[in-house]
Amino acid sequence: MNNSRRKKAFKTENRLRIALYYSFQLLIDVLILFVFIKGFSTAYNFSHDIFVDSAKNLKDKDIVVVKILPDSSTSMVADTLYEAGVIKNKYVMMAKIKVNEVGGKIKAGSYGLSPSMTYSEIIRIITGGISVNEDSFKTNEDDKVATPLDAGEIHDNSEVGAGVGDEGDGYVPEDGGDAEAPDAGEGTE
Repeated sequence: MNNSRRKKAFKTENRLRIALYYSFQLLIDVLILFVFIKGFSTAYNFSHDIFVDSAKNLKDKDIVVVKILPDSSTSMVADTLYEAGVIKNKYVMMAKIKVNEVGGKIKAGSYGLSPSMTYSEIIRIITGGISVNEDSFKTNEDDKVATPLDAGEIHDNSEVGAGVGDEGDGYVPEDGGDAEAPDAGEGTE
């Protein structure tokens, strides 16, 4: 009787070992499958971004001033653009620079770039050397969004009239009238 219990226990133990072995094997297979799918997905997205021109966020039109230093390597340029939040993947930018063979054409300077710009647009700007003056950008109250100044703010002479003062463009009205703006306290009769 004792012997039959041992045989049953031995059979149950063997069945549990076999079930545990197959369960562990199934877990390993699922993990391998997950890694394979994740790797395939990452590789597909990477190559898609390289060969199809995309942007980080088409809705984000905010301008960010990015400064590229002289003698920057391709990886330094990609790091700078990534840290500024203009591109979504620095390795895609490095690959696009290599594929397009423009590494030696990147010019140092400050550039006004946006996350809505595609990789090709950004490459065109930084290789064309269309640099911006950092003072021509102002930051709004919450210091999150940098936007270029309005043309009216750059050359606003609405209160003084054209041609008056040091910043005027020399325009004098044809009627020979007073070029100064009327005082705010004076009324017209």
